[in-house]
Amino acid sequence: MTVKYRILIFLIFCQFALQAQVGGRQTFEFLRIPSHAHLAGVGGVNVSLGKEGVNMFLQNPAMLYEEAAKKGSFSFTNWQANINQFTVTYVQPFKKIGNLAFGVQALNYGTLERTTASGTPQGTFNASDYAVQATYALAQDNFHFGASLKVLGSQIEAYSAAALAVDLGASFQHPVQDFTLGLAIKNLGFPISRFNPDTRTNLPFDVQLGTSFKPKYMPFRFSVTLHHLYQFDIVYLDPALNTQLDINGDPIVEEKKFFDKLARHVVLGGELILAKGFQINLGYNHLINREMKTNGLGGLRGVSFGFLLKVKAFEFSYARGTYYIGAGRNFLTLTADFNKILKKKKKSTS
Repeated sequence: MTVKYRILIFLIFCQFALQAQVGGRQTFEFLRIPSHAHLAGVGGVNVSLGKEGVNMFLQNPAMLYEEAAKKGSFSFTNWQANINQFTVTYVQPFKKIGNLAFGVQALNYGTLERTTASGTPQGTFNASDYAVQATYALAQDNFHFGASLKVLGSQIEAYSAAALAVDLGASFQHPVQDFTLGLAIKNLGFPISRFNPDTRTNLPFDVQLGTSFKPKYMPFRFSVTLHHLYQFDIVYLDPALNTQLDINGDPIVEEKKFFDKLARHVVLGGELILAKGFQINLGYNHLINREMKTNGLGGLRGVSFGFLLKVKAFEFSYARGTYYIGAGRNFLTLTADFNKILKKKKKSTS
């Protein structure tokens, strides 16, 4: 497949982003939840890890590499309040155009109780969110460029909302060293339908930049990722927490500090590589640490950890993320390499 043909396909994906218009409040916030265990283990935000993985194209479409061909993955998370999240991905190679990746993310909120404004029960209803996406990437020397087209949907009782969105990504892979730089522009799009036709809504737009690197003689890969790059001040100070009063009896308003503003954009991650098929993942998300703070209590908010184990054609990942005091969330991912599975079947039948 010629480079000219690849670029043409990439520009077709990009056309949707050029037509994007957003405004108002954000919807489809479930897209910010880590979609698989490896991502959750390194802090929940990353655009530069996982060259051989089948899931990282969900975070940066440029991370769709040749090594992901014919790999499939299933992830499960028991999110807050018994909300279950499922993620399925698969990468299919095509002779003329290369790899295409497909992914489905779904949140099932379960059965909820319907009541009147005064609290009188009126039966039950269901609610769910989903995102279906297709991703394509092309390579030019040491650079990769990718785009994802996503169909988003949300259902709450008899009300529904839908949207079209695009993720754009780029990455640079050093030809010799273990060094990757990634950039992703996420959730450029527009609503197709809304819960309330009179209410304008935004998609959870974000711009993320990150790097991953492993020193030559060190069994540890570092990752640093910056998010919300389009807006420097993302600090929210809850006025209900302003309990201190000055000498006049007025609330003392907490001031926003420069370092805190800066640190909330940073996610740190690491992979401790203990063997060829086994590693331990670590992460820290400062925004989660500050947003989930409870006065008078400490805790490991924003800290995550996990591991990745490869056994022949299969890969198992586990992660646990701590989001508030006294509770964490578990992430499980199972990946299968169908190249190896089908190869074994051919040998056994020959």
